[in-house]
Amino acid sequence: TQISHLSNERNELRDKVDIASQLDATAFWVKSLNKRGKDTDKVKNVKKLSFGFTIVKNVTATNGERIIYARILKPDNTVMGVKGTFTYEDTALEYTEKKYFEYTGEELTVTMYSDVSEYLEAGDYKLFIFCDSQMIGQTNFTLK
Repeated sequence: TQISHLSNERNELRDKVDIASQLDATAFWVKSLNKRGKDTDKVKNVKKLSFGFTIVKNVTATNGERIIYARILKPDNTVMGVKGTFTYEDTALEYTEKKYFEYTGEELTVTMYSDVSEYLEAGDYKLFIFCDSQMIGQTNFTLK
């Protein structure tokens, strides 16, 4: 009985450590850029999206190379500029951009870019960030 109890307790603690070691993305920003790389507020002029966020310090997360997947949903809920797929909760999801980075446990600012080669409509867009098969952050932005 005692061994069973200790085994259950160990599994519960392992789950807590797994949750604590997940990365967390905050302080999101998104800019729409025209063909000259200047900010634009008109959706018809958008040729590139620049976006970024901060991954907060986490001393329980393991250090090493990681991959961030960015998934941008257009107002019609289709994925913008599909580059491939990744696995999230046993499902293959399409992503817009991916980036390799080295995580050291310290706070890290990440900037990503996505070329726009398709028609964009005015409306509300959603940006989701995934790392280590977890969604670590999301934000919304509007193109007019």
